[in-house]
Amino acid sequence: MQFNRDKLLLSVYDSLKHRPKSLEDAAGLTNTVISKLSALATNGILTPKQIAQTVQVALNRFDKAASVHYQANHK
Repeated sequence: MQFNRDKLLLSVYDSLKHRPKSLEDAAGLTNTVISKLSALATNGILTPKQIAQTVQVALNRFDKAASVHYQANHK
């Protein structure tokens, strides 16, 4: 399956819906996650687990409630 930035953005946005600027926060975090994923990619390949873990770490640092929500939906 190919990486889909929009799918990642929607997933992060869903976890941040409780925040006043959820779309802006989600866009910024998505960019951060993509930067981190670029360093992890081996021959341009990422596993779903690598993506989920990277998102989880970023959300945990940014908003604990969003992190819990994301984890509940992305096991």
